[in-house]
Amino acid sequence: MAYVSAEARRQQLLEAAVRVVAREGADGATTRKIADEAKAPLASLHYCFQNKESLLLAVFKQLSSEMPVGVDLPEDGSATLSYVIEQSLTNAIRWSVDNPVRVRAMIEVTLWAERNDPELSVSFYDTFLRSTEAVLRQVDVSLSDEELHSVVRVAMSVVDGLSLQLLTNGDKERTLRDTATACAMLKSYLNERERNLSAGCSPTA
Repeated sequence: MAYVSAEARRQQLLEAAVRVVAREGADGATTRKIADEAKAPLASLHYCFQNKESLLLAVFKQLSSEMPVGVDLPEDGSATLSYVIEQSLTNAIRWSVDNPVRVRAMIEVTLWAERNDPELSVSFYDTFLRSTEAVLRQVDVSLSDEELHSVVRVAMSVVDGLSLQLLTNGDKERTLRDTATACAMLKSYLNERERNLSAGCSPTA
């Protein structure tokens, strides 16, 4: 039998866990099923990961690191908040369209965390909130912190909702059209806020 390094085995088990979780849910993804999927001894799973919980956390970290967050900004400095929001949201949905199994696994792990450790599931979302907000702040942001937080949460809700719809109906083209609609709605709001701020209007309640 060919030697497999610990790091290579760890990656095999992570990929196997993604497939099993997507197929059977986080609760149904036993360590034995994951080891069998990876064609690895069960003992090697427990060597690489302390337990199933640590493996599921590793799955979430792996998948969240793959989801595109950064945006390529024009070199002339003309990028606006609306532009960055549109690019970020579109990139995230395109990743979902291209990686349905990984999206399903991420949703399953997030729901597992919510059932078993609500604070952990909150931290999952906080990770995305912070990284997305950091991207948006690459451009001049005239919104208050709370308004920007709200825009990020809405954008994340759009990604969650459209990704879930995509998993249920499998209509990639419709998902991309709906993404364009959501972007247009967010851009309309942001443009209106910019006009209000330029005119000296206070934020709406």
